[in-house]
Parts: sequence; C-alpha cells; structure tokens
Amino acid sequence: MVATYLVPVRTALLLFPFVALAVMLPAAFVSYRRRGRAGGWPTFVFYAFLFYLLAIAMQTVLPLPADSSYCTGHTYASSPQLRPFYFVDVVSQRARGHWSPGALLHNPAVWTTALNVVMLAPLGFYVRYAQRMRLLPATLVGFGVSLFFELTQLTGLWFVYPCPYRLFSVDDLILNTAGVVAGWLLAGPLGRLLPSPEPEHDRRRYAAKVTFTRRLFALATDLLGFAALLGFLFGLLTLFGEDLRHRDTPVVILAVVWFVVLPAVTGSTPGKRAMLLRVTRRGGRRAGPIALLVRNGVLLSPLWLTWLLLDLDHWDLGNHPERLLLPVALAASVFVVGVWTPLAVLLDDEHRAPYERLTRTVNTAVVPPAAAVPVPAAEPARPEKVL
Repeated sequence: MVATYLVPVRTALLLFPFVALAVMLPAAFVSYRRRGRAGGWPTFVFYAFLFYLLAIAMQTVLPLPADSSYCTGHTYASSPQLRPFYFVDVVSQRARGHWSPGALLHNPAVWTTALNVVMLAPLGFYVRYAQRMRLLPATLVGFGVSLFFELTQLTGLWFVYPCPYRLFSVDDLILNTAGVVAGWLLAGPLGRLLPSPEPEHDRRRYAAKVTFTRRLFALATDLLGFAALLGFLFGLLTLFGEDLRHRDTPVVILAVVWFVVLPAVTGSTPGKRAMLLRVTRRGGRRAGPIALLVRNGVLLSPLWLTWLLLDLDHWDLGNHPERLLLPVALAASVFVVGVWTPLAVLLDDEHRAPYERLTRTVNTAVVPPAAAVPVPAAEPARPEKVL
C-alpha cells in the first residue's frame, strides 16, 4: 500500500520543476507588487504549497489503468459510494473486534481514513496562515477542491477513460473537508511560531531596491512577451496568406516599438513595468530614445547578432570578408552581457552594467504608495552634558 501512495509523490517530484518554471514569472509579478521582492519565506511557502497541490492532484489520478480493456468489465469504481460515514462500517469490519492500538495500526481502513483527513489539512493551514481566510470560506474552498477531485475520479479523468477507474465516495468529501477544518484550526497556534507572512515588512525593506533577480525577471518577461507578440503577428500573416520571407522589417519595427518607443514614452518596457522598474537618467529624468536604443541594443546584442548569423544563406568570405566580424562581435556581446554585466551588477558598488555606464542610464524602482517608507519624525535634540 505504501508503494501505491509513493507513485504520485515521485511523479510530482518529476513534474514540479516544469510547473515551477511555468508559474515563476506570474508569481514574481504578484510578489514584487505585494512585497517588493520575489524571495524569502513567503516564496518558499508558496512553492511548497504548489508542490503539495501537485502531489495531491497526482494522488487523485494515479496510478492509471495499465490494461486498455479495464473498462470492459464491472470494476470496484463502476458505482459511486453515496452512503455517508460508510467508512465507520469498513473500519469495524476490518477490525474484526480487535480495537487495541496495535490492531488499529495494522488496519488498512484506519490508514485510508486518516490519509483522507490529512490529505487536505495543509490546504486549510495554508489558506488561514498565508491568505488570512476565515473558517467558512476555507471550508467551502476545501469542499470545492475535494468535489473537483471526486468528480475527476467519477468521470474517468474527465472522460479520458470511458469509465471511472477510481471510486467516487461521499465519505471522501466528508473526510477531506474535515481535514481542511483541522488544518485551519491548527494554523492558529502553529502560525504564531512561524515568520509572519504579512507583506508590509518586506515592502518597507525591499520595494525600493533594484536587485539582479528583479532585473532578470523583467528581461525574461520582456523576451517572452515579445516572442509571443511575434508569434501572434506571424500567425496572422500566415492566416492571410502573406509571404514571411520578408519578415525582417516587422520584427525590427516591433522591436523598436517594444524596447525603445514604449520606454521613451512611458519610462518602462512591459517587462519592467510588470516588475515595477523604470529606466531613467542618473538625475532621475526620463531616458531618451537614443540612449534607450543603445542601451537595449547592447543588452540584446547576443540575440540580434545570432539572428544575423543564422540569416546568412552561405559564407562567401572571398567577396565578403567583413562577415567574419559577426562571430567576433557575437563572442564579444556574449562576454559583455553574459559575464561582465552580471559581475558588474552583483559586485560593483553602484550595481551598474556596462551598457548603463555607456548610456548614463539606470534602473529605478517604482514604489507604490502602499510600499512607501514613511520618514520617521526627527527626535528632539537632547541637551548636551556639561562636564
């Protein structure tokens, strides 16, 4: 039985890195706006809760039927169990009159009942500790999650299978919901022993800081957003039968709009705006289009130089020896962006990348009003002691 329960956990461990990557940017977006940072204890709690959700989801659907003819005959899951508190009779039948602690520990029905309670207890703990949810809404959320899992089993993984291969049981709804209530109740005393999840402390400390990870998240958001926009544009052009051989012009136009025009007008690219960053001059003035063109041209040089290299059909070095400059420039750009820039941002006292020194621009944090750090009132002057 233990091996059966370990299969979903192992599957969750394999899938979790991909799920974490998929939610990383949206989670960073929310975290920077709520707390001014994307790390710390609340982030650890969030990703631990994310793994927990993945694990219980795998517990709901795994193991899958190995035999394709599974649904041809009557199975134990063919008819849902709709009798409330039937688990009491099952525990009693398996006990066979033996109610000692040792007998209960060896009773599989006891373990199944306990696991159904424990399964959603962390959900109740999380919604109270991290989300400050009251008991009734938390209970309704737990009941909804349990009902979703039970319907997933009743419908054969939402009709992937022609029959249910896991039993729908009203007792599971009762026990899962009871587990949510138990977790919510435990979150009261146990939550006082853990660090506070309130965002105000982090906002006061980190909202005005421009960290390397914050800049990296902004750049990743810009690149993914720009790639999605290009994909949408090329999809439209293909749909209307346009020739994509001359795709260079729309790519350049979109790149100039995204990385130069928008920050020149609004102060931020979409990615920087998502992470509450703005590009300014050293004195706080908005950066101009020329400075932004040079800044982002250097920052994105590994990408557009690689694009130029791949766009060459053949290397005719006899007639065009200047093409050798492309791989040299690409190597130099990779060094500047991939090595020099991280070292400068992490180790330099001013945390300025080489392209920022070149263009005299800097990233500044956009501090929301709720995150503004109040200036403490000046203390009254104390009289000096006369010796």
